[in-house]
Amino acid sequence: MGLDLAAANGRQIVADPEDADLVYVAVAPQGGDRGSVLRSRDAGRTFRAVLETAAGFTSVVVSGRGEAVFAGGDDGVQVSTDHGARWKVIEGAPKGVRQLGLDGRDLFVGTGSGVHLIENAVGKPGAAKKLPVDVAVDSLSVGGKVVVAAGIFSGAFLSTDHGRTWRKPSGTWGAQDAVPFVGVAPSGDVQVQTIEGSPDGTGRKALWVSRDLGRTWAEKPATEKVDVYTEVGAFPDRPDVQVVAASAGIFTTRNSVDFERIGIPDTAVNALTVSGSALIAGTPTGSYRSTAPLRRTLRAGYQDWGWTGKVPDTIGNTIGSLEAVPGKGNGVLRTRNAYCPGDCFVVERSADGGSTWQHAADFPGNSRSLVVDPRNPANVYTGAYLAPAVYVSTDGGVSFTPRHDDVLTGVNDVAVDPTRPTGSLWIADVRGLYLSTAADLPIGKAFDGRVEAVAVDPADPKHVVAVGDGLLKISYDAGKSFADGVGAPGLYYTSVTFGRHGELFAGTRDWTVAAQGVQRSTDGGKHWKALPTQPADREVRTVLVSPDGTWLFAGTMASGVHRLALR
Repeated sequence: MGLDLAAANGRQIVADPEDADLVYVAVAPQGGDRGSVLRSRDAGRTFRAVLETAAGFTSVVVSGRGEAVFAGGDDGVQVSTDHGARWKVIEGAPKGVRQLGLDGRDLFVGTGSGVHLIENAVGKPGAAKKLPVDVAVDSLSVGGKVVVAAGIFSGAFLSTDHGRTWRKPSGTWGAQDAVPFVGVAPSGDVQVQTIEGSPDGTGRKALWVSRDLGRTWAEKPATEKVDVYTEVGAFPDRPDVQVVAASAGIFTTRNSVDFERIGIPDTAVNALTVSGSALIAGTPTGSYRSTAPLRRTLRAGYQDWGWTGKVPDTIGNTIGSLEAVPGKGNGVLRTRNAYCPGDCFVVERSADGGSTWQHAADFPGNSRSLVVDPRNPANVYTGAYLAPAVYVSTDGGVSFTPRHDDVLTGVNDVAVDPTRPTGSLWIADVRGLYLSTAADLPIGKAFDGRVEAVAVDPADPKHVVAVGDGLLKISYDAGKSFADGVGAPGLYYTSVTFGRHGELFAGTRDWTVAAQGVQRSTDGGKHWKALPTQPADREVRTVLVSPDGTWLFAGTMASGVHRLALR
């Protein structure tokens, strides 16, 4: 199943308690000008918009018998009493809605200024009442008379009398700890997740569970196992088993200690490479490897990327780029955007195909670019943004020296130019495409524009292709001149790669126009068209053709890795 949201972001999903085939999604704009409530009548296989506004929606809830659906967003709250066919604004409801919660017929509304109560919302809604709690709501949960709300940096607040009075629960966590999640489990347990602040992101992280309405708390190791919760629930026929939606997947647990993963989350994929028989994917929470994607046949629902039973770090663990080292062996290099504190990144090496990693060097700024010279793998190059520079290594990535840090604005990609002396490098920058031929020579600009990626044809190194914001450029003379390619107008191209037989593939993302998935050129980059078969998520961060030319892989903005057979 896939759900492509052009220039928008799905914020919450909910199923009708009386009809599991009926599913709603709250959608907020993200780079676009419309948000919506989507509805599926086939258990999420297909969706269509049943309500659209410019402001969009951040939360959606369904009443216990499915007779009312509520959607909240910046413009307030709307309700449908016919399964999403028609909608009505609830007059007087607060605006700037962040979270909704239902207790029977009463609706709780969390905003940036507190919590409001609309009594008898499932029926004839009363006037919205501001409740006596001062919190910018990031998390809100309701279970019977128990209501719990939290702001990430303002702590948790608990009411046991339907919101009439509130108190700040106190456990052994720190008063200044961040609170990313609070919830009321189906069992009635109150849950609070806390993260202790620390410069390197190693502060104490815990889930606290209270079975006596916040009087006492038990610490559980859930955060280190499944990361930050987003929601808790239960199967109707197994109320004793808690279902947890978290950053590392969908889990079941009976005790908040032992977890079984029953589903994985979609995620952004920033980089891809192949090492030996494994595909490696770089994400905001580390890199993952799997041998399955290179096999001809996958078993249905295959999603195993080597979960170890412990969640990866979510702070300072964004993988910006991956590069397999040419030649024999299973060497791989990657850049990891870390937290020092402050902006920094590290180059790390793996000798076992991405299973384990060792620190090589660290730099200021962030990075999404790394390349190894195919003629001499001792030459390694990485580019930085935020603290712009190119760094050069001649010892396989053990040590680096900076280059052109006084000229560049923000490096997005680098590619070796084999037609010129060793060390020559194409640099895709936010201000244009540059060519560097030596550390002691001035850098040259090929053209202006926001360039996201550059690729050199392995079969003809004089053939260079660069893509970016509304930009398709091709050269057949090693960059002495560039011509414009022809594609869909206004597209934002994120990445580009050559196939085994000279074809080109480029990813696109939402920007001023909606993404159009993967684009292909069969004439060297002169003309581009969308592939007839596309990933469900049309926002594509990175593209890669397998070394044998069998598979095209697309790393998407929010839906993991997709593949397409090329032969």
